Amino acid sequence: MKTTMRALATLIVSLIGLNALPDESKAYCTAELGQVITKYAEVFDGPSLRTAAGYKFTPKFGLEVAYDLSRGGTAKDDFWRATEGSTRFDTVHALGVFGLVEWEINPKLSFLSKFGVARGKVDYRALELSSSPSAGSLTETNIVIVLGAAVPMSSSHDFTISVKQQMSANVFGIGDSLDSTTVSMGLRIRL
Repeated sequence: MKTTMRALATLIVSLIGLNALPDESKAYCTAELGQVITKYAEVFDGPSLRTAAGYKFTPKFGLEVAYDLSRGGTAKDDFWRATEGSTRFDTVHALGVFGLVEWEINPKLSFLSKFGVARGKVDYRALELSSSPSAGSLTETNIVIVLGAAVPMSSSHDFTISVKQQMSANVFGIGDSLDSTTVSMGLRIRL
C-alpha cells in the first residue's frame, strides 16, 4: 500500500507541474454511481461509488487517479469459511491509476477507454456457528479496463456511462476475489 501511495503522490505532483501546457489540455474530476453486475466471489454487494481526478495531456490522451468504494457482501460457500457459517465482507476500498484514450465522434458524443491497475482492500469476518468469529483482511491488485461514453451537457460538464472490468493481475488466477464487472453513470467536470 505504501508503494501505491508513493506512486499516487508522484502522479499528483507531476499533474500540478503540468499547468504550463497549452489550453487544449484539461484537468477534470468525476463522480460515478454504479452497480456490480458480475463477480467472481460474494465479496461485493450493492452499489459502487467512484471518484477520480485526471489530466488530459492532449484532447485524446490523459492520466487518471481513481478511488472506488463498494459495499461488501456475505459469502456462504466453503471457499471463505473454515467451518459452518458464512463470511461477511466490510466495505471494499480500491485505489487505481489509469491511462485514458478518448475519441470524439461528434460534438455531442465521445467514446473513452481506460486501462490501468487498482489495488483493493476489504476486511472480513467469518461468522461461524460453532466458535467465535475469525477476522482478516484481503488485499489484491487487479488489472482494470473501462469502456464508456461521454455526452457533453455544457462547456464544463459531461454525462458519462461506462462498463468497468476488473480482473486478477495474477496469471494463474489465484487471488481473483475482487474480479468484477461494474456498470456506472456519472458526471465529469472540467476544471
